[in-house]
Amino acid sequence: MNSLYANALNEMEKLWKRQRTKGFLLLTLLVPVISAMLLIFLEQNAVFRGLGSNLPMLMLGLFTFTFLPLFLFMTAVDSFSGEAAAGTSKLVLVRPITRTKVFTSKVLVIAIYIVVYLGVLWMASVISGWFVAGADVGGGLLDSIKAYAATFLPMMAIGLIAVLLAQCFNNTSGAITLIVSIYGAAKLLPFVFPQVSVLSVFSYTNWYVLWVGDGASIEKLFNTLVLLLAYCIIAYTAGWMLFDRKQW
Repeated sequence: MNSLYANALNEMEKLWKRQRTKGFLLLTLLVPVISAMLLIFLEQNAVFRGLGSNLPMLMLGLFTFTFLPLFLFMTAVDSFSGEAAAGTSKLVLVRPITRTKVFTSKVLVIAIYIVVYLGVLWMASVISGWFVAGADVGGGLLDSIKAYAATFLPMMAIGLIAVLLAQCFNNTSGAITLIVSIYGAAKLLPFVFPQVSVLSVFSYTNWYVLWVGDGASIEKLFNTLVLLLAYCIIAYTAGWMLFDRKQW
């Protein structure tokens, strides 16, 4: 357990030292602020009135569709394909730690950063929304908390799939191109074959809407929960098997 904890701290420090990690954190803080400023500027137009109250949900929809998956893709590629290309993975494996713990620590750090960014986005959106005239952010506070908490699971599933795919490449450019292409195709496919959306994990980036108000029945929430957990378990297991058998 000590080696797992130590390697998780090491992975967290490595990820934090990357410029894109800090840049994404800055983006997470600035986008809600800029959006609130735009709403204040446009508040005289009846079309935009009341959007300040929904700012946390608007930001969640934007980030879960674009920015957060992209961050997860780049993080997975850097942690696996990038280190394989640079040869730094060998340095970790010569330490007194099993491959299972190395893989688990990398996945654990990705999960921690998902929680951190969702928390920062929620706080920035709520605080920014308070400055918009006529906004009642407090009224939807409980719903926004539930929505942001529910978002963790589909984002984690997508992150684990990215980890699995990233290990199929030893170069970052090929890995990120494939993962982004798959994500884009998975988002477009339901428009051609609507029935695919039921089984595609990429269709559940907006799963949080089912948790707002009377969005869905307990049965539907439970079924979706089981599906997302299954994706997480399968992707984690397959990713671990690839990592454990990979020749460096």
